[in-house]
Amino acid sequence: MLITFEGIDGCGKTTQINLLKEALSNAGHDPLLTKQPGGTELGAKIRGLLLDRSNEAMCPQTELLLYMADRMQHLEDVIKPALAADRLVLCDRYHDATLAYQGGGRGLDLSWLKPLESQIIAPTKTFVFQISPEVSKQRVLARSQSGGEAICRLEAEEKAFFERTNQAYLALAQAEPSRFVVIDAELPIQEIHEMLRQEVLDLIAS
Repeated sequence: MLITFEGIDGCGKTTQINLLKEALSNAGHDPLLTKQPGGTELGAKIRGLLLDRSNEAMCPQTELLLYMADRMQHLEDVIKPALAADRLVLCDRYHDATLAYQGGGRGLDLSWLKPLESQIIAPTKTFVFQISPEVSKQRVLARSQSGGEAICRLEAEEKAFFERTNQAYLALAQAEPSRFVVIDAELPIQEIHEMLRQEVLDLIAS
């Protein structure tokens, strides 16, 4: 089973996916936690290229292809073997991120990706964390200041970019209501966690 977590930067999805992994492990399950981009050795190098602010001249089409390259490698090296071994896979961002960020945020025509998309395994469930660009920016800045991490190339985008990305995520959720669960990312952390934990445990039981 493949469960994916989506949302713009600062939405709290990484905190929640880690809390869920711990809760599932404590409940006797053996989930695999991974991410895109960067879930493989090669992917980590691609992630570095994508997030480095010195690469601001990168054109949108190059960005798109780098994300897809990371995804195809990640599928072969991590996701397919784990699913073949009947493991539960929790993935921090997946193909919906490309549809939302590059399709919605960048406004790219993604129709030519169809041949590649036919090779992508569809998630069983996708949690989309919705947060306003204003709160997202506040959280990203606070994280940068407290952790000493520089704001990356994508995090530095303008407000309108994240508004378009949010809208694209909502459109995806509306198109596939049986797969997507939209979450108010501004709710208390523990409240979100309990909701996710119960949702996934029910999914496993079914």
